Amino acid sequence: MLIKDVLILAAEELGRADFVPLIEQAAASSAAPDGEIATLLRCYQLVENEVALDHFPLRAEESFLPADDAVLFTRFSKAPVDVLDVRDACGRRVAFTVYPSRLLLPRGTGEVTVVYSYAPTCAEIGDQTAFSDKISARLLSYGVACEYLLAGGRYAEAAVWDEKFHAALSAAGLERRKLSVPARRWV
Repeated sequence: MLIKDVLILAAEELGRADFVPLIEQAAASSAAPDGEIATLLRCYQLVENEVALDHFPLRAEESFLPADDAVLFTRFSKAPVDVLDVRDACGRRVAFTVYPSRLLLPRGTGEVTVVYSYAPTCAEIGDQTAFSDKISARLLSYGVACEYLLAGGRYAEAAVWDEKFHAALSAAGLERRKLSVPARRWV
């Protein structure tokens, strides 16, 4: 699904059918959109980040040969948010420690495969969305409509679209990830 399709749905839901030809024109052009279409695109980028970081983490898997028992994050093709798993060439789990600029591995570790979540890149209007078919264009358009109304100071209307957006996330089985702090023992 294309980002322009999400923006067209959002424009129609907002009652702004006059935006549709502008969105189509911006998608066909190589120039960056301006005005209200640029605002819609920024709203899409905010929604995409929220969904990717809080509800449906984007995952990637890459293989690396550690240098000095570490893999620098600059070697990853995407900027990692969370390292989920590290396995050696035989498929065994490898212990790891995450530092601000690198992933530290045990001494002598050979090639490893790292599974990690990442934030989406800054998308353009003609690009594909970062999500699979589990997240529909309609779901994303609800979030875009909410963000657009918030940007315009129309808070009561934005609350309605925010409720629709979160209801659609729940219906898709994408509840907000639960964060917890592990229990501590005091000796």
